[in-house]
Amino acid sequence: MLSTAQKIALAKVLHYGVMFFRRTAGRNAEAEVTRAGLRWHLDLNEGIDFSIYALGSFEPATVKLYDTLIRPGDIVLDVGANIGAHTLPLARLVGARGRVIAFEPTAFAIRKLAANLVLNPELSARVTTLQMMLVAEAEAPLPPAVFSSWPLISSENLHEKHRGRLMDTAGAVSATLDQAVEELSLNRVDFVKLDVDGHEFEVLCGATEAIGRHKPRILLELAPYVYADNPRVFDEMLGKLWGMGYSVKSVASGKVLPMKAEQVRRLIPEFGSINALATPV
Repeated sequence: MLSTAQKIALAKVLHYGVMFFRRTAGRNAEAEVTRAGLRWHLDLNEGIDFSIYALGSFEPATVKLYDTLIRPGDIVLDVGANIGAHTLPLARLVGARGRVIAFEPTAFAIRKLAANLVLNPELSARVTTLQMMLVAEAEAPLPPAVFSSWPLISSENLHEKHRGRLMDTAGAVSATLDQAVEELSLNRVDFVKLDVDGHEFEVLCGATEAIGRHKPRILLELAPYVYADNPRVFDEMLGKLWGMGYSVKSVASGKVLPMKAEQVRRLIPEFGSINALATPV
C-alpha cells in the first residue's frame, strides 16, 4: 500500500512522459476528453485531472464501488467535490429521479466543476453545486484557504506530506450540514462521500441531526497524518461515527475496523490513507 507521497511521485513520472509527447505534438496541458462516457475539461498539470486523463477516473476503485452503493433515485451528498471527479459518476448513477449535492468551498475547484457539468448537460440538471464549507457550528468562521490543488509541476508552499496547495475560499459561505439539508428541503439523504482533508470531524459534528434522522452510508478517507497538528481529532472523528451507531470497514479489505482508534492507525500506512465505508448498524 503506497503512501500519498509515493502515489504523487509515480504520477509525476507518468506526467513527465505524457507531457513530453503532448508538447512534441504541439499540445499544452489543457485537454478536453471523454473518459468512461463522461466529458471532461482537464488541466493535466493537476493531479486529480491527470488521474482522470490517464486512468479514466480519479480513484478508479472507489468509482467502481459506487456501482454497488448507489441506486437510481438516491439523494447523494458529495462533500469536498473539487472538480467533480466523483460528482459526475455519482450523478450518472442516481438517474433522472436522483440528486447530487456538491459542496466545494474554493473558487478554483468550483469553476472547474461548473465547466465539467456544462460538458455533461444530461447530468447537470441532477447536480446542485454549492460553494460552501461545511463546519461544526452555525456561523463558524470560514478559513481563508483550504487544500484543493495537487500540482504535478514545481510549485511553492505545498503541504509537506500530501503535497497539496492551499486555494482561497473567496466567495464561499460556511454552514453546518444540518443547516444545508434543512435549507435544501431534503426529505432523505442516502449516501455521503466525505473527503475534506482533515476537516471530517467538523463536518460530522455539524451533521448530527441529519445523520441521526436519515442514516446515510458514508464513504470517507482515513488519513491520520493530516491530523498531525492535533492527532486526537482523528480519534474523535472515529469516535463520533461509532457514537452515532455506525460500523466502519475498510473498502479495500471489506473487514470491519476495530473500535479503537489506535488500532485503526496501525492499519494505515505512514503518511498514507485508506478509504472506509461507515454503515449504520
